[in-house]
Amino acid sequence: MAIAPVNKFISIAVPVAPGLQKLYEVPTGTSALVLYAQVANVGVGTYPTVTFLQRRESRSTGLRRDIRVIKDVEIPPNDGVILVDGRMVLEKTPTTLDRIFISGIQSGVSTVTDVTYHEPLGVATVTTIGDHGFSKGDEITLGGIAFTCSNNNSGITTTIFPDPQTSYSVIKVIDNVKFVTTVGTANGITHFYNPAIHTFVRAGVSSITRVSTGAKFTATGGSYLPKTGVLSLTIPNHGMLSGAATKNVNSAVYNAVSGIMTVTSTGHGLNSNSVVKILDNQLSFKCAMDGNTATKTYPRTTDPASGVFNSISNVTTNTFEIDVGESPLVNFDVSAAIFDTSAGIMTCTIGANTLTTGTSVKLANGSLTFQTGGGTVTYPQPSNSGAYDTAIGITSNTTTQITLNVGSAGATGIYTFTSASSNAVISGGDYAHTWVGDDGSGGVAANAIQSANETITIDGGSLIFTCSQDGDNSEHGYPRDTDPAYNTNLPITESTTNTINVNVGVSTSGGLVAPLQMEFLASILENNNA
Repeated sequence: MAIAPVNKFISIAVPVAPGLQKLYEVPTGTSALVLYAQVANVGVGTYPTVTFLQRRESRSTGLRRDIRVIKDVEIPPNDGVILVDGRMVLEKTPTTLDRIFISGIQSGVSTVTDVTYHEPLGVATVTTIGDHGFSKGDEITLGGIAFTCSNNNSGITTTIFPDPQTSYSVIKVIDNVKFVTTVGTANGITHFYNPAIHTFVRAGVSSITRVSTGAKFTATGGSYLPKTGVLSLTIPNHGMLSGAATKNVNSAVYNAVSGIMTVTSTGHGLNSNSVVKILDNQLSFKCAMDGNTATKTYPRTTDPASGVFNSISNVTTNTFEIDVGESPLVNFDVSAAIFDTSAGIMTCTIGANTLTTGTSVKLANGSLTFQTGGGTVTYPQPSNSGAYDTAIGITSNTTTQITLNVGSAGATGIYTFTSASSNAVISGGDYAHTWVGDDGSGGVAANAIQSANETITIDGGSLIFTCSQDGDNSEHGYPRDTDPAYNTNLPITESTTNTINVNVGVSTSGGLVAPLQMEFLASILENNNA
């Protein structure tokens, strides 16, 4: 007796998250009819667009063909678009796999850089790379967030959240880059955020160049560790070396306006293809910012030149130039200040800024006005030796405030802030830097610079990866023109007979978040002949 096919109606109702999103995959031994599908605009005053496609994949070769059903159609407010109204046949056979995808383009999309998941409360604190723009109660979508989850029974696994797709509500806004949402409990299993996972697909032919010889190579494999920035490439029998040699610095001249440092290193042996790294705190200068009173070491860990190799230019036998980052003059107004006179600590509210702990600013002389028990005073004055006409180190900071160690000398009692003159806080500036060296009087800084033995370049967009941020559903070419590795000589940090490692820059990105603007609805008839 023949077995009659089993028919089953299913409905799919999910939000449309940013990026390429898989909606449905035909079960094994099943054919399916998409009877109806639509996307509704549920935002306020928004005009998102959607692309709806069927992906047919050969199960023997892995080759894919994307068939666009509708492309970049705009959905007006309080409206919807019908994607399928009739029949779309899907199947999964020993040779063929069909799936349907949707890709939405909308406003308000932010990149996720960190997620702290609180178990068993089931809430997540999400950090974004820029202003998320959310308010308490906003409906949002999340997508492509990678977690490592610890399970005492099954060990460590990596999962992509959310799966299945759903919407969430903002329950608390901490600041412009951090908010809290409820995502549900996980039966006591803790989860740890990971940056996006990249999976190597292929590389362009002859897209890797050995700078010293011009030889071309094709990578046959690769992996990228976003937390360290290390890109490992498989290149059989490449013959390239790793490591670095150290060089002395006899003297250095820094131009704060251009960011160019001219380094004198007698007989350095470098050329225009070389890259060098200045070791942290190995170059000593005095600066006119504080009247050349204190010796300061560079690069600091907060400086752009810290821990990275940079190209050099204008190379002569004993000198070369390196771009270590400019120090432009930037002024800030102070809207509030708290002054702990006994500890010598002052916290200034200066609005949005990019200042960092460990760097220095100046307070314009007499720019801050305080009310004291003895009357009104302006600060700093010559008696305030820790703050007057000198560089002051930032001990901590937020997005809108800096805390300074100004010293207690010349200031006692209770100081209540009343006002400040314009441009009271001064950052950077074209201050003259005088070389000091190891001995304090212009001597040589021994082994202060490393030069790479071998470097490579990677053709733009030639390394093809998939990314967990969109569920590995699309291919992406690296390096992009916005990446640090683009059009750059990259030093080989490690090598074996068949592999090389280079540092292409760390990444904290790992997922997307956006306000809920679109919802997908479909009716599907499954026919199972198993």
